[in-house]
Amino acid sequence: MVSNTTHGSRRALMSSRHCVRHFLLLSGVTSMMPTVTNAFTANTRNRHQPVASIHRRNVHLPKRNSIQLSSSSNEEQSTNSVTGPIYEMMGADNSTNNIPNIQLFTKEGCTLCDKVKDVLSEIRNDYPHSLYAVDITDDDKQVWFEKYKYDIPVLHMDDVYWAKHRLTKEEAIQGIEEAVGGEFEVRQGDPDAGRLEH
Repeated sequence: MVSNTTHGSRRALMSSRHCVRHFLLLSGVTSMMPTVTNAFTANTRNRHQPVASIHRRNVHLPKRNSIQLSSSSNEEQSTNSVTGPIYEMMGADNSTNNIPNIQLFTKEGCTLCDKVKDVLSEIRNDYPHSLYAVDITDDDKQVWFEKYKYDIPVLHMDDVYWAKHRLTKEEAIQGIEEAVGGEFEVRQGDPDAGRLEH
């Protein structure tokens, strides 16, 4: 009975060792194979003592197809721009006079930006305004990317900083009413990631 248990343990060890070796070979980290193999062997010999043969190493595996991914993402940036009008509104006199223009600094796939768009779209008939998307990943928007890369969505009201990250219905109504009344002032907290990184 003891020999069956030992035989089963050896089989499990051989299988584990094989899996780890296979993973290391596929990952291209062959320099760690002797260390891992020795660690498994030492661990099965004396299960209650710490394994001294394992050396901590910082292993950084390269991303698969990293060159291919970077070139395809550049192509996507130039072909999937979201810059442009989301909707444009006219006032009661069929003019854009006194209609605030809101710029949404965003990029493709920004789910928080979609939430902000939904809030503004919900109130647009009662509080007319036009909404324009500015894709910070566009080639000609590098300045905006450097400022807002960590903070989208960012909103401007008539080219003046208004809000970032989120917007409630109440905040939207208040901001639009201030803009219509000529009382809108720049808010505190305009992000600038580029300045903070240098």
